[in-house]
Amino acid sequence: MAINARYLFGEAWSIARSGSRQTVMAIALIALGLYVPGLLVLLSGNLGRLATMGGPAPSAVATLEAPADAKEIADKIAADPRVQNVRIVTGAEALDRFRKSYPDLGAALAELKEAPFPTTVEIVVRPASVSESAKVAEAARRIPGVESAESEEGFDRRFQEAIRMLRGAGFFLGGLLTVAAVLSVASAIRLALDLHRDEIEIMRLMGATETAVRAPFWLNAAAEGLLGGALALALLYLTYRLAASGLSRHPHPVLSLFWARFLDWPRAALLPVAGTAAGFIGSVLSLGRRP
Repeated sequence: MAINARYLFGEAWSIARSGSRQTVMAIALIALGLYVPGLLVLLSGNLGRLATMGGPAPSAVATLEAPADAKEIADKIAADPRVQNVRIVTGAEALDRFRKSYPDLGAALAELKEAPFPTTVEIVVRPASVSESAKVAEAARRIPGVESAESEEGFDRRFQEAIRMLRGAGFFLGGLLTVAAVLSVASAIRLALDLHRDEIEIMRLMGATETAVRAPFWLNAAAEGLLGGALALALLYLTYRLAASGLSRHPHPVLSLFWARFLDWPRAALLPVAGTAAGFIGSVLSLGRRP
């Protein structure tokens, strides 16, 4: 018995209708299992984007007094053998960074004639001297014209650890929920097998191959996974739009960081792909060697 598209899709639709409650449950669980890690990846991705803005994270930051010569002070700091390079960040550049990091709050500062940020010198130490960033900052504080200098080593390390923990929590919870979704798909397929047992036996008596018997169940489960993944992506985008809309009306200096940008298309496409894979795996586990 050859497999044709009409038979394949018709049988898959019949299987979905015969266990509609289990089908809806499987789609919902797959959507939930992919929405949770997708949400945490979205949040951690926005935080990670903030951490990488403007090049490598500085090891220390020196804030200059208003009349100080930034170039002269930067040259003195760069003369330290422990320093790899320095970056002068003017008040205007700091304002531009602020507007990119806080798009809603940055728009509120558009009418300012002068930047409200002081000029700073960002210091990047050599890899072998990372542990001495506090000493580099202390040395910079002794230079005339430097108002303050603080080491960023501890904050940067804790910030990166927080991002990794956020991503790890997303993948862990997503893994648990995806396993539950796979088991739900397997349960739905087993129920469909019981309902179509007589039809399967007739197909075998007529000479149907195992592939012809299994293919509609594979397609049905893969379609459930695809719908679950697409639903997860739609819910994730809806959450992003609602959060961005709320922050545009009521700007918040911290929450704006988490909702600056949506997932790029390769990461977004992973949700439907992962859902399809989860559904197909559930069907394979359910069918076994001989359904």
